[in-house]
Amino acid sequence: MIIVPYRLEGRYFKRMIRLYCRLFEVDPIGMEDQFKRHSTYPLFEGYLALAGEEVVGYIYGYSSRKGQYYHELLARHLNSEREWMVNCMELVELGVDPSYRGRGIAKHLVGRLLQNRTEETVLLTTRKNNHPAIAFYQSLGFTTIREGFYPNVPHEYIIMGKRL
Repeated sequence: MIIVPYRLEGRYFKRMIRLYCRLFEVDPIGMEDQFKRHSTYPLFEGYLALAGEEVVGYIYGYSSRKGQYYHELLARHLNSEREWMVNCMELVELGVDPSYRGRGIAKHLVGRLLQNRTEETVLLTTRKNNHPAIAFYQSLGFTTIREGFYPNVPHEYIIMGKRL
């Protein structure tokens, strides 16, 4: 298992998209466009976990700034906890192929992404009923900041954060 930087022009980008779409059952074209747009955001950083030539995990994030779609959603919901948004990184995507889970890949990817960040906080969202993800993030020191977050979808999410 090796970890490599995420690159749009890299040979693994399409493989990452395929894994993402398999995990979340979404349209690959829309996700490819979203990932490309996110890669232009300030201080974008991401990594891929490889087993041979296969992408078995991915992670990315960037600095959260005014004007970004998700920043604005988070800011409205965190009105009473605005300090989390002042100098913040958004951990946007994390996924591991189910056949590779339980091997520490996600923990390694999160550690790699957060190790040299200059922001003071990191925020992420996950579905409220995704108990394995919540337990995983809690094991890394994240806490639930707010519940009842509906980012233009019918499912309830929670906002989790960690001070860096």
